[in-house]
Amino acid sequence: MAIAMAKESVMQFLVRGRAVVALVCVFAAAFAALPLTTVAQTSPGTVLFSRTTYSQGSQTSSSIFSIGDDGSNLRQLTPYVDNEYDIPSVSATYNMWLTNAFNPKGTYSVFLRASYTFQRGYYAGKYFIVSAYGVRTPQMFGGANDLQDPSVGPGYGSVSWGPTGDQIAYANVADLHTTGAHPSCVRLMQSTGANNHALWCADRWNYWGIEGIRWSGNGGSLMVYAVRTSNALMADLYVINVGTGTATLVATNLNSPHNGGGAGDISYDGHEVIYQTTRDTNDPVCNPSAGSMWCAKNLQTGQRVALVDSSNIVSFNPYGIGLISPDGSQAFLMGSNSTVGLWDQELYAVKTDGSTFSKITSPCVAVDPAKDPNALLFWRPVRVSPDGGRILANCDYSDNGPPEVQIWVLNLTGGSSHFVTNGVAYDWHTQ
Repeated sequence: MAIAMAKESVMQFLVRGRAVVALVCVFAAAFAALPLTTVAQTSPGTVLFSRTTYSQGSQTSSSIFSIGDDGSNLRQLTPYVDNEYDIPSVSATYNMWLTNAFNPKGTYSVFLRASYTFQRGYYAGKYFIVSAYGVRTPQMFGGANDLQDPSVGPGYGSVSWGPTGDQIAYANVADLHTTGAHPSCVRLMQSTGANNHALWCADRWNYWGIEGIRWSGNGGSLMVYAVRTSNALMADLYVINVGTGTATLVATNLNSPHNGGGAGDISYDGHEVIYQTTRDTNDPVCNPSAGSMWCAKNLQTGQRVALVDSSNIVSFNPYGIGLISPDGSQAFLMGSNSTVGLWDQELYAVKTDGSTFSKITSPCVAVDPAKDPNALLFWRPVRVSPDGGRILANCDYSDNGPPEVQIWVLNLTGGSSHFVTNGVAYDWHTQ
């Protein structure tokens, strides 16, 4: 009972802390003694990340940077402006990097310039496109506020650049609102604003918002969460065929990602998805006795697999974001080992057929929980490389002070990894 209560406390901390962690103060530090091995980069790519400024303990602004994933060519893409926060999307509130910020060539990226208060969260903002050299285009959408409530005027959410061609997908209502547009739609347009049209609209009576738009790697499918009108904390999961606009219902009664639920992923060709599920009597396979769990589903066969450790030693955290390998064979999930303690949340590679799993990280900071009982360390996956051999991840560490966030590239085949920089990574362009 005590362990369950402790775990509940940690999970609540992670959910409540995401808004703070996404806007952490990034400190310069020495990393010579890091337990993960530093190796030479073999396939350079570009990482997008954010850093935040603080004054007298309060956040004042955030800026977007790019850096080579070997730690070279650091470039500031947007300036620090007091009381303005440049972030990938409003999803940054919960550190769920669901959207693709980069265009297919990695030469431009989408970002949101937002206003933020602790009481209201992100309440106003405009989406822009910025070049690899920091040149910003005019605003993407008309109007004064892309995050406004639909009762006031048009809003926009989950803006995500497709991996092929020049297609940007977005929702017609801003994420994180408790009221929505009817009908709630996924729309497509080119980066110039041309060819703007509705791809798919959810049933107007059952849904009032679309969250967490996720492209498949081949650009043929979109995975989306449709928020229920009956309960804004719950959502149903759909996969949309981009060519035809038809949608397939994957799962129902899921915790809405923007209200603390886990945010899933879709394989390169769209045949396999992973998602966090809750207790649902209509699904005897992915039906946890209490709380939530991760599940994999093959959309070609309909087979579902519960992603669990049958020995109950490792618990895969059902919150935050989960990633899937391009071929759909592995899920990458945050989890804790009961023999180590809840303070240490590592990343695990879990076979989507449920056969095996393995730990792929170790603590990015040396911590002695006996001496520092307030320590909390957890890894968050950000992006898997197209070849499935590497993964970009953030490592968060906090005790009594502000959290520290480190960006790492993990080598999944060689067992070695390297530190990139300090900051909160949210996208990665690599070949």
